[in-house]
Amino acid sequence: MITALLAIDIGGSTSRATLIDRNGNCLGLGRNRGGNPGSNPPAEAAAAVVAAAESAVTQADVPLDIKVAMLAMAGVRNADSLRLMEEGFRRLGLTGPMVMTGDTHAMLPSVSAATDGYCIFCGTGSGAVKIRNDAVETVADAAGYLIGDLGSGFWLGHHAAIAVCSDLDGRGPATALTPAILGSLGIETTRDVAFDGRPTPLRHFIDAVYAMRPIELAKFAPQVIANREDPIAAALLAQSEAFLLADFRKIFDPEVRGPVVLGGSVAAHLKGLPAEIGKVLEAAGHQADIRLAGDGAIGAAVLALRHEGITVDEAMLQHITASMAARAAKV
Repeated sequence: MITALLAIDIGGSTSRATLIDRNGNCLGLGRNRGGNPGSNPPAEAAAAVVAAAESAVTQADVPLDIKVAMLAMAGVRNADSLRLMEEGFRRLGLTGPMVMTGDTHAMLPSVSAATDGYCIFCGTGSGAVKIRNDAVETVADAAGYLIGDLGSGFWLGHHAAIAVCSDLDGRGPATALTPAILGSLGIETTRDVAFDGRPTPLRHFIDAVYAMRPIELAKFAPQVIANREDPIAAALLAQSEAFLLADFRKIFDPEVRGPVVLGGSVAAHLKGLPAEIGKVLEAAGHQADIRLAGDGAIGAAVLALRHEGITVDEAMLQHITASMAARAAKV
């Protein structure tokens, strides 16, 4: 029987499971749909995560003693979902604990063996964390789209939708976001008037937006990025950068040195953010070491190894990365 560690990167749309041994060799990989109970029904979320783990175990195709299940998950926690996950992992051979951490915690070890540093995330949600001694010490925002996540993909999409509504209603300025977002929804731009006296495109837009789950407004964020020369879109992106910079300023501690890792689907498009972060670092006498996050599954695997008392240096991190890539190439 082989001793293994289970690491799972759990997102709103995808769950990815990795089985590794204590030397960092990848034994199996599995993936399934989103396992975040904040954006998926709790029972379905748990089933997706367990299915991803089961795929990894099946791929390993050897008897396993799984010493830990490390879950790096964004969003809210749900007791029923966590219970169902643990029950599923026990059936697959988990003999040790199930350990929860945030997905932002896994960002730093995805690209660096450093145990001190900072992670700034801007995808569907947003926020920042300070990591000291391989533990999250301080968090800014990351409170979810209802009460936080300022500057996130949801925030951008929500405010883009407001701008489109204002444009079509004549209450706000014209914006290139209007034809872009209407086109993405298959809504034709016409001068027709709907039954309620509104412009027909606005009537269809309102109906389309309220047919979505609120979090789905994040799908308008790419339209903001694609039309960044538009004054409304440019202002939204500038405000997003300002929110993320404020998050970083809140968590920054001049005594904590280490890389600043930017992650999430929106972060790479906040063109001015790295320079502004660099100014904060340099003013404190730090080298501006700013990196884009790597694969969260790698970060989760590193955290699983460290939980078991295994030192992960740069050479080990490179080995884990290569081993996972080689295993993925065989699938």
